[in-house]
Amino acid sequence: MNTLSRLTWGGTAASVAIAVGVTRAGTAGGATPPDGPLSLWRPDTHSPVGWAVCALFGLAALALAFIRLYRLAEARAVDVRTVATIAACWCAPMLVAPPVLSLDVWSYFAQGTMVRQGLDPYAYGPSLLGPGDVLDAVSPVWRDTPAPYGPLMLAILTAAAEVGHPSLVALLLRALVLLAVVAVAVLVTRLAPPEERALALTLVAANPLVVVHLVGGAHLDALLGLLAAVTIYAVRRRWYVVAALAAALAFSVKLPGILLIGYLLAHLVRQPVPVRRRIAAAVTIGVVVLGCSLLVPHGWGWLSAMDVPGRVRIYWAPASLVGSVVYLVTGGVASYTDTLALARSVVAAAGAVTIAALLWRAGAEPNWRKAGALVGAALLVLASSGPVMHAWYVVWGGVLLAACAGAGARRWAVVLGAALCFSAVPDQLGGTLWSVLAVPLCLSVVVVDAVRTVFPAAVPRWAPAEAAADTA
Repeated sequence: MNTLSRLTWGGTAASVAIAVGVTRAGTAGGATPPDGPLSLWRPDTHSPVGWAVCALFGLAALALAFIRLYRLAEARAVDVRTVATIAACWCAPMLVAPPVLSLDVWSYFAQGTMVRQGLDPYAYGPSLLGPGDVLDAVSPVWRDTPAPYGPLMLAILTAAAEVGHPSLVALLLRALVLLAVVAVAVLVTRLAPPEERALALTLVAANPLVVVHLVGGAHLDALLGLLAAVTIYAVRRRWYVVAALAAALAFSVKLPGILLIGYLLAHLVRQPVPVRRRIAAAVTIGVVVLGCSLLVPHGWGWLSAMDVPGRVRIYWAPASLVGSVVYLVTGGVASYTDTLALARSVVAAAGAVTIAALLWRAGAEPNWRKAGALVGAALLVLASSGPVMHAWYVVWGGVLLAACAGAGARRWAVVLGAALCFSAVPDQLGGTLWSVLAVPLCLSVVVVDAVRTVFPAAVPRWAPAEAAADTA
């Protein structure tokens, strides 16, 4: 068995371990998700920690396989077809698993159900639905919070909720995410230079953040990644109305889409674009945004719910790290809550200034690939400078960085993708010895191996030779 075969089957086995481990471990914290089709998603109540450990080791193995695949792609030992095949094998086990390492899908379903019942999810939380299977599956943290999603996304969730059965809705949303990922993969191979297409596709389709969190977790953030790629592709082709349509739809899905609108407007202002095209693009943005706001009642209500994600604390988010450091340095002069609020404000302000500078510069950049990389960087800054940061937020700008950034940025993207694999682990590991020892150990091994990708001199000399042998 050659290296590529071992990589394919090893990564697939790791993905199976994650899917089975997460399924059997179940969830903690008060939520009770459905048992799934034929009760295949029913957890094992006797040994949940053992299954959680299985999923943890699967995460580490998949991350290591991803790093190895990237090295082979960088050595040009694999082509686009091979990467696509490997990515498909790694994603396959996720298709039949319950939502992986996140309960957001059940919040999606609850919010769509609220609209169907004439309730306003922008004003109330899912708890208004009352006791039942729909509310039981929602994390208690989000049962009394309004929806922070745009009207287009809420309309999609409402349509999905028409299916009625929670498990089928979850599978339907996962299918939508999978279609978005496939479309992103196609666009990325069009945007990237021919000799770098396998590299770009590896970062997009075989990345554990995509396999586990987008496909496995069924997060609709995949739509933002897709629309970001469409926007840059359309600007490259000078299809400004199409770019305006994509940017406006992205904003109507989730707030980060406003950065795509900002880039497009900066491009129209700072580039020699005919006036009629500028007007057409601006009108398209206005019409689409206003039209999407009519898809659901109180279509602008989501803008008042932008503080909802910040109601939880993500300890590894940059703002939380800054707040913790300041709290320790100052010796707790102010309460941790006040210190964290201040840190979030400072980090958000710094992020806003950086984003504005990146988008303004991108608008003036005549090289569309460099402009795409700058927009991707702006989206990444937004993801990391908010009050919270989830692994799947990285996909917003990661798609553009994979297609348009240089070799150095791509290598660091490998480190980021590998490290963020462990930003979410099975709930059952919490408070156990495994969370204290095994999680840091797995993270350290993966990050050290990923960092070796950033510094090629540290990679063993046999790697390119082995890759060449596999190709031959």
